[in-house]
Amino acid sequence: MFNSFFTLGIGISLLINPLKVKSEELSNSLCEESIRRELNNLTSEKQEFRKPFLSKTQLIDINNDQKKEILIERSLGGNCCPPKLEIVYFTSKCYPRKYEFSKYEWVWGGWEVVDFKKTNQGLILCADNSLEGFDNNKLEVNTVNYFFDGKSFNFHSKIIKKEIDAISEIRTSDLKIDTTYGKQTFLVYDINNDQKKEIISCNYWDRWGRFTNCSIKVQDLDEDIKMNFYPKRLGILKEIRNGWNILVLDHDEKYFYNPLTKNYEKMISNSF
Repeated sequence: MFNSFFTLGIGISLLINPLKVKSEELSNSLCEESIRRELNNLTSEKQEFRKPFLSKTQLIDINNDQKKEILIERSLGGNCCPPKLEIVYFTSKCYPRKYEFSKYEWVWGGWEVVDFKKTNQGLILCADNSLEGFDNNKLEVNTVNYFFDGKSFNFHSKIIKKEIDAISEIRTSDLKIDTTYGKQTFLVYDINNDQKKEIISCNYWDRWGRFTNCSIKVQDLDEDIKMNFYPKRLGILKEIRNGWNILVLDHDEKYFYNPLTKNYEKMISNSF
């Protein structure tokens, strides 16, 4: 009796497995056809005047469910604006669904800088928004996370990047509206602690809303210290290295004075 059941079980298994394999092959074929159709629809789109056009597509299985997604970037051309990010994903029956990431407003690197983090519940998509552009002098970077459970995308969270506190600083966002390109802004402080105040000066670059051509006038030095950076915020920290106060650019980028080169240089993390 046992042998009969065992033989019957093997027979059923042999019947079912080929059907399962055939079903999987059919499903994969339908998905591939659906993906090809969506790609053709994208590439055949008509460009509308002053509307972002299709600039790049990538075909990647972002959540390892054996179905590839179409990552889409749309652009207005040039470097005026960051790309618009979209995705086409597919249901369990390979029906296409499109999602636009409206909160990825300033992700300049496009999909190349989006981080995919796997969790037990699904996939978290993480990217930094950096507010940049013509006369956009506000310093703001925020991290936006979306969640994908394989069936739908949803906004997950937004985290504002914090700044290191400075004892004195200048910001492009504090400049008057009538500030023009080339106009100087000054920060006066004794940064080398010799009881004499230095003068930090920067011009305003309206194309990106940032400071440019920054330099430090030191009374005991023959030449000004030229600084090759373009911050929206330049501050002085309490921290001192080599007798000089450390500078902070934007949120947390630190620069220290190097007496060998007689210049301010970027600090490397864990350099102490």
